[in-house]
Amino acid sequence: MSAAITAAVYHGIRDVRVEEHPMPRVRPGELLLKVGTVGVCGSDSNEWAYGPHQYPFEVPHPATGHVGPIVPGHEFSGTVVEIGDGVDSAWLGRRVASCGSVACGECAACLRGETNMCARYAGVGLHRDGALAHYVTTPVESCVSIDGRGISLDEAALCQPMAIAVHCVARAGDVAGQTVLVQGVGGIGAFLTYALASAGADVVAADVDEERLDIAAELGAARTVRVAGSPEDGARILEATHGSEIRVIFEVSGSAGGMKTALQIAPKGARIVVVGMQKGPIDIDLRPVTLYERSLIGTNAQIRERDFPRAVDLIASRPGGWSRIAPRVIPLQDIVGSALQPMSEGRAPAIKMLIDPWAEKARPTRVGESP
Repeated sequence: MSAAITAAVYHGIRDVRVEEHPMPRVRPGELLLKVGTVGVCGSDSNEWAYGPHQYPFEVPHPATGHVGPIVPGHEFSGTVVEIGDGVDSAWLGRRVASCGSVACGECAACLRGETNMCARYAGVGLHRDGALAHYVTTPVESCVSIDGRGISLDEAALCQPMAIAVHCVARAGDVAGQTVLVQGVGGIGAFLTYALASAGADVVAADVDEERLDIAAELGAARTVRVAGSPEDGARILEATHGSEIRVIFEVSGSAGGMKTALQIAPKGARIVVVGMQKGPIDIDLRPVTLYERSLIGTNAQIRERDFPRAVDLIASRPGGWSRIAPRVIPLQDIVGSALQPMSEGRAPAIKMLIDPWAEKARPTRVGESP
């Protein structure tokens, strides 16, 4: 293979360049993938517009040692073209989805089965070079074969954000038969709606965007309500429940107003799962949390051994059904103008933007077992 590949490389705030980059070398226990498709995450656009925050650009990452310019891309699929030492040769040639999680397998968190809390956790595309390139390396434990699952490499790139949603559901506990509220049905909220409906929850979806609410209804939301980021939002949501008591609230918007609404309408004993990242500290009156036995629950990333296989199952359970979330796939050279910049400005043309590093022009998302 060539000693150089084409990649999108982050060189600092608002500076991503498509350029030649060294070919990644496969490590023991890892796979070398010819990249199929890559999802662009909100964290990617935030790093481009306001970072670096997560990327180890100025200080070496404690686990990977990476420092300086980095190739993003942590939601991806590909075809296995080389394996590292200790990997079963049966992986060669497989089409896979990868969540890119790197865990040590030895610390207390890993031994508890909480690899997302690993003391030496790292993410492919976050703390070491990722998949916005022709080739990428990733741990075999972070990959699931999609061969025979009826989904394309484009659809497989949606498995990582679905795994985030699956983990959110797991953090909430039992949701079957319960009325749950999803506040914000964008990049994670849409997948969360489907994961919750698949788990037997009665989902109420709230958002400021009517089209996203329409998508949420397609994905299993029993009721939808359009909110406006105003003090009246709580009343609108409660009216939409038609008298059903909300047992779980997923605050996905990451807005101070959304958090205030969640606390305002949460009944006694309700669970509030804080999914969206707040942009800064906010004031919370904890007295009602104590008095009414409400629970505030954090959630971070996903557990690759449990959440990711379940996510692949969910994506595969709706073959061809993700086109409204991700209708098009764009070439690598268009990543700034067609993905990172519009996403950072709140005008993304779709809930999920997908990249094909090998494409020369934009194309519709492929569905089914297409290559």
